Amino acid sequence: MFPIKLRKVSGRVIRLAVAGGVSAVAAIMGLVMQTGTPSEAAAVPTSVVQVASATGPNTVNASGLPTAPSALSTPFPVQTVAFTLSEDRPTAQMPSEEPVPSLGCDISVEAEATIAALVDLTIRASCMPEARVAIEHAGLRFHEVLNADGELILSVPALDEFAQFSVEFPNGTTSVAEAAVPSLVFYDRVAVQWLGETGLQIHALEFDADYGTDGHIWYGAPRDLTAVIGGKGGFLMRLGSGNSEISRMAEVYTFPTGNPNRDGRVALSVEAEVNGANCNKRIEADTIEVHGGGDKITNQFDIAMPDCGATGDFLVLKNLLQDLTIAQN
Repeated sequence: MFPIKLRKVSGRVIRLAVAGGVSAVAAIMGLVMQTGTPSEAAAVPTSVVQVASATGPNTVNASGLPTAPSALSTPFPVQTVAFTLSEDRPTAQMPSEEPVPSLGCDISVEAEATIAALVDLTIRASCMPEARVAIEHAGLRFHEVLNADGELILSVPALDEFAQFSVEFPNGTTSVAEAAVPSLVFYDRVAVQWLGETGLQIHALEFDADYGTDGHIWYGAPRDLTAVIGGKGGFLMRLGSGNSEISRMAEVYTFPTGNPNRDGRVALSVEAEVNGANCNKRIEADTIEVHGGGDKITNQFDIAMPDCGATGDFLVLKNLLQDLTIAQN
């Protein structure tokens, strides 16, 4: 078991919004008007409309004024108008859509070792713009998204001196690239990886630094690879694109143990920020450690997150990662 403690962080506010939908139902009323006597209207079938003449017999009395006609003694002439409902059906099916011809797709993955034991990956798939790809290297797994031209260039920290990278595309195609990274022996690396919105982070406190100072390296203050020049300190990289329940993400912290500019210690911990996506849930993750290019040390863990009332706080997981002992040569 590893100890867990809760670290309060002020100034964090999570706002939840609930959106509701409203549906409306419209009713349509039909109006049928008929004219004529009550007996005639009653005899008309529902599919027939009765149209009566607008004129009728009039008489004139002795005063010269017209008298009302006797409507009941002389019925109005009635004209029947019948409406026919069409029951025609299409005589043929609509032509089916022609399938789009499958065009060739040039897929390529290239790997090139660079400074600080990093590898530049160049991924090209012109027929898959903005596609999500799965990248795997020495047990490290994460998702990335190609650009609108179906390309992606990114740097990945090597975990093997003979580094192999596999890239899986949405159509099931997998491409592999390799690169030799002999400079890995000069670095110590630790990684944590997860699936979904776990809120996990690596925190490195270099040479007894306090939280929020220059020696506190984490996602909010990751530094860049220039920190290793002269052995001054380490840097952190986050790998992966998108925060969703199906996205794999990873963080990797690197320190130049082969050429430090002073003695000391780097205290390492994994922390989990409580948020609306992980509160009151159980989360799982893996850690990977490589010291001086040696064998990898892996570990799996899971933790039960606090309820949502603790949103914005941090769980500090001790002893998941080995602290680094730094000694000048």
